[in-house]
Amino acid sequence: MRKWWTLLGYEIKYAWLGLRRHLLVSLSAMSAVMVTLFLIVAFLIVGVSVESFSKSVEQDLSIHVVLDPAIQSEEELQSIQEQIESLSQSDHVVFSSKEEELQLMIEEKGEAFQLYEGEENPLGNAFFVYAKDGEQIQELAKKIREIPGVAHVAYGGKSVTGLVALLAKVRTIGIVAIVLLLILSFYLIYNTIRTTIYSRSDDIIIMRQVGAENSFVKRPFEIEGIMISLCGAIIPFGLVAYGYPKLYESLHGYLFARVLELVPVHTIIALSGSALIVSAILIGWFASFLAVNKYIREKR
Repeated sequence: MRKWWTLLGYEIKYAWLGLRRHLLVSLSAMSAVMVTLFLIVAFLIVGVSVESFSKSVEQDLSIHVVLDPAIQSEEELQSIQEQIESLSQSDHVVFSSKEEELQLMIEEKGEAFQLYEGEENPLGNAFFVYAKDGEQIQELAKKIREIPGVAHVAYGGKSVTGLVALLAKVRTIGIVAIVLLLILSFYLIYNTIRTTIYSRSDDIIIMRQVGAENSFVKRPFEIEGIMISLCGAIIPFGLVAYGYPKLYESLHGYLFARVLELVPVHTIIALSGSALIVSAILIGWFASFLAVNKYIREKR
């Protein structure tokens, strides 16, 4: 165990010396990685926020199913509710009596409709139907219209389905952008380590001539790649840890409307920190691993 720790200490020291000897190249790579990691975490925050917005919007989306005023008995209401609940796109159904419907109309259109309270109420009973997925709301509304006893169905039409589709597209764009930026980070570190390896080719040749194993030769470069990535992740994390709480506070936790609630600060900071550390370590190690392996294969 002691020998292992001594060896690891040597490899870290050698990697650190490599960074110092090629400081300009390393700083250039760190700067480029810093920018790409910041963009990655920015797109990640946007993606998480859009996902949160989507869930909030979809939770509030409902289909207002107005029944024929002639539908009054418990058996008829129960039958229609069961038919709606049996639809595969339906998540849950909330009953709204004709008295509750009138109160909603009074709130929306004015107190003049109070004249219809009591036995003069001409409205029918209704249901509020919530879909399992916002993208299915149009199909669900179409199926509900076909149920006998349903007089009218309203859900916001194309504006609602358009909003859900837009949020889905933003999520997809965010994922594609993150993947492309990860590839860019990998490429930058790969080129940096490859340049470092070729500049230290004499050291590598000497180590191999005295019998050093390939793993002994490779590990310092892999550690160096991880160091470059982690150093490039420090400033992006600092910007998120400082900037997002300020943004959250200035917007009072909402973007334009209460339905678009921002993701809590602690969630974003924890997620960003984890994503930066994990992606930096994996990208730095894998890029260095490929670069040094390629060099060793070429020099066999």
